[in-house]
Order: sequence, then structure tokens, then C-alpha cells
Amino acid sequence: MESADWKDIDYSYADPTGNITILVRSFIPVEKQPELSAFLCSLEPACEQVGFIYYGDPDCDIRLRMAGGEFCGNAVMSAAALFARENGAAKNAEISVSVRSSGSAGTIPVRIRPEEDGSFTGTVKMPLPDRFETVHLFFNGIPFSLPLVRFSGICHLIFPGHFPKEDAERAVVQWARDLDAPALGLIQLDEKEHVLTPLVFVPSVNTLYWEHSCASGTAAAAYYLSQRNGNPLAVGFKEPGGVLKAAVTNDHSLFLSGHVRFRD
Repeated sequence: MESADWKDIDYSYADPTGNITILVRSFIPVEKQPELSAFLCSLEPACEQVGFIYYGDPDCDIRLRMAGGEFCGNAVMSAAALFARENGAAKNAEISVSVRSSGSAGTIPVRIRPEEDGSFTGTVKMPLPDRFETVHLFFNGIPFSLPLVRFSGICHLIFPGHFPKEDAERAVVQWARDLDAPALGLIQLDEKEHVLTPLVFVPSVNTLYWEHSCASGTAAAAYYLSQRNGNPLAVGFKEPGGVLKAAVTNDHSLFLSGHVRFRD
């Protein structure tokens, strides 16, 4: 497929708390997805990620594959909201949508409620991390000991306080290689003010974004705080695009809640 043919690509433009996500309905071979992703991001400058959806899977309501094969919680929520929208879900009536996503084994349940203003409120039961640990890294000869929350499709380093912008961008690229991460978030966390600033690098598509919100990064930060304190936790983080909420329950389930809007 040549780029000249891409004008006919069928896609939806989703806004999950500012983390602009394009969801492509057209069938695109996996090997062409990174190239199309780059084209769509140039066509839609606010876009931070591209996913490819499929409705014919007998094991779920909607299947999602991110362009880099990574996992993205905001894209999962957006795919579930799109399913609800296209299947005429009633306003103010919550429905359950099952999503199978790249970067995650099994089916992800999502609760979606269409709102009166045309937006959607969603809660994703997030996959639990494969591992939680403290890692020891170097950047510019300086040692860092940082919490790492490793999901199968993305890893997140929790960085307390502020990391200068250019250093953060160089460090996350270096550390993704050091950690052999399929995707890596550098999550700057101001715990006192509940402010979270996410930077995400996906090596397979060579994308580096200061994201307006990051669902898996939010879940990772909540999981880190819960593990550190040894307690269940419900928290909302202020991010550049708005507020995302996460909860770790008594039975150690992990939930992520936010809102999705679509551009008509």
C-alpha cells in the first residue's frame, strides 16, 4: 500500500483525557502499521498514538493492536467507547465491553457509560504488572535507583519530582534499551500535589511523546504507591490533559478510570 492510497483510510479520532488516539478500522498488514502510524500522526499533529481495531474476533467485542505492538490503557478505553458508540449504547446506561489488546494476554474488561454530552466515562480493569522492582540505572555518569513497574506490553519508571526536559528525553531512550523494554514511560510524580507528567518512548515505531495523559503510567504510579505503603489505594492524578483515576483494591485488582470524547 502506497501513501497515496492512505487518503481512503477509515479511522476515528479519540480524545481520552488529551492523549489523542487514532483508531484505524481499515485492514492494514502489521508490517505496514508503523508506516501508516507515522503518516497519520503527520496528518493529525495532535495525535500521540495509533491503534488498529477489528470487530470479528469471536473471543471479544473488539480487538486492538497498537502500531508498535505495545499496550495502552487509554487506547483500550477508547476502543471500548468506540464499540459502545457504534453499537448504539443508551446514554447513562453502563455496559461491559471486552477488549483484546496488543501487549497484554487475555481479555480486558471495560465498563463504559455514554454521557449526555456525547462523551464516555470508562473504567478499565488493568492487567496486573508482571513485576515490580527497584532498578539501578546510570545517566550522564549519575546513578539512579528508581521503582520500575513492568507490564508485559510496557514498563514505567516512577521518577519522584522533576527531571529536566532534554535530559528526560535522552534518558528514557537510553533506559528503554538498558531495560529491554517494549515501551518505556518515565513518569514524573509529584506525590504531594498528585501531579503526574508522563513521557513515553516506543522503540519499535521510534515515537517519543510528552503525553497529555498516560493510563498505564497512572496505573503504574498507583500500584507503586499501594505496594510501597502496603494498603489498597484510590487516587486521582492531575496530568497535562486532565485527571485520571486509579485504584488498587483489597483483592489486588487494578482499575483505571477516565473519559473519552470523539471528534465527529
